[in-house]
Amino acid sequence: MTDGNYNDILAFLRSLIKGTQWEGKVFAVGGCCRDTAMGTPVKDVDLAVALPDGGVEFARWLHSRHLTLREPILFVKYGTARLTLKEFPDDEIELVQTRREKYDDRTKRDPSVAFGSIEEDCFRRDLTINTLYYDISNSRLLDLTGKALHDIEHHIIRTPSDPDTTFDDDPVRILRAVRFAARYDWDIAPEAFESMKRYVGRLSIISPERMWGEFEKILTCPHPARALSMLREVGAIPFIMPELCKMFDLRQSSFHFGTVWDHTLRTVELVPDDIILRTAALLHDIGKTVSATTAPDGTPRFPRHDKRARGIVGSTLGRLHCRSPFIDKVVFLVVNHEAAKSWGPEAQKMSDSQLRKLEFQCRTHARFERLLTLIDADNRSYAPDHCMPGQVPAIRRRAAELKASHTDGFSIKLPVKPARVAKVAGLKPGRRLDEIMAKLYNTAFRSPRMSREQMLKLVKQWSKAK
Repeated sequence: MTDGNYNDILAFLRSLIKGTQWEGKVFAVGGCCRDTAMGTPVKDVDLAVALPDGGVEFARWLHSRHLTLREPILFVKYGTARLTLKEFPDDEIELVQTRREKYDDRTKRDPSVAFGSIEEDCFRRDLTINTLYYDISNSRLLDLTGKALHDIEHHIIRTPSDPDTTFDDDPVRILRAVRFAARYDWDIAPEAFESMKRYVGRLSIISPERMWGEFEKILTCPHPARALSMLREVGAIPFIMPELCKMFDLRQSSFHFGTVWDHTLRTVELVPDDIILRTAALLHDIGKTVSATTAPDGTPRFPRHDKRARGIVGSTLGRLHCRSPFIDKVVFLVVNHEAAKSWGPEAQKMSDSQLRKLEFQCRTHARFERLLTLIDADNRSYAPDHCMPGQVPAIRRRAAELKASHTDGFSIKLPVKPARVAKVAGLKPGRRLDEIMAKLYNTAFRSPRMSREQMLKLVKQWSKAK
């Protein structure tokens, strides 16, 4: 959404509701007002309607006048709606009544929701920077707490009400405070931060879906290392991913700097804000927590930590109810992040066969690029004397040469099928046939232009040697 679109939507609504029951009752609220005050692009339009069931009823009113692109999506239980105006088909609008909330059961997140005044709606919100309202009919910005504009100007994250009440009512606000502080690189007010520590245990009531939904946004913020450090300091990590806690004080060899956690934070910071990459970077060394051992000279060792991470990553993300395709993509990156470790600082020890095999295992250029990005971040997160910033650029250069010559690993396809190999070798499906097929693939990695006849000749030779 462009700022022009946002202003056009407000002007359209202002004209539309003039002289109706909605005049003076419809407000833009939250993120769009915050972004406007900060001078940053507006991403979403949220409207609060200061009438009972205002969000749902206003959505129905707009639809009855044939102004919506399609029938609004209504969430009557929560008094919210979602719609798209025909006039602005690319911009979705969220609508809600101004409300007050009452938390009758402290063991559950969902409060009872009722209509409330705009003041009640304001002071129940999470952070002061999200409490700005824009009165559409009168074209004026409202700072009802008297703190929002001040906190935006002075880069402060704090709550509009007593922080103990705010975080006790909805502990997800603890994560949101961290997210916004890391997003803007602002400070959390000391009284709010201390309250977050006191009420962090309340995160235990949060559903896995809500936990991951907020943590996903934290991981993809502009300063993820700072966010993760704040989550550790406030005590939230054990409630989000307890598996990470074993990394905090886990010592490494002199090739690294600091603990496994220190190395992980730097790796996360060095990958782009792709949730698959950020999650893989966060978990890439999680296998060290179960593979740690000590060499005779006292040096920490982590044999096969990349492979041993498979189960941990799967169970960690599964517990947070992440989708299987997402988990599979993260697992692949974590399990293979050591694939180029022995290839040398400038990939001088890498053979074309090894590169083709890695490309073949990745299957797609997109997955290959993601893996190289993770490997590069990991390489550059070592101690200064042991970083390998030149390795991945060298791999990419050679991969481009293989692609230009049409001998890359992505296009490798054996010219013989398993059934034909079995017939020539006189074998039935089983371990021996699998071994021969694996040898054929390794041969193709070395000689990608080998013909069908040449491969079948090899099969005959191998079958005689059994």
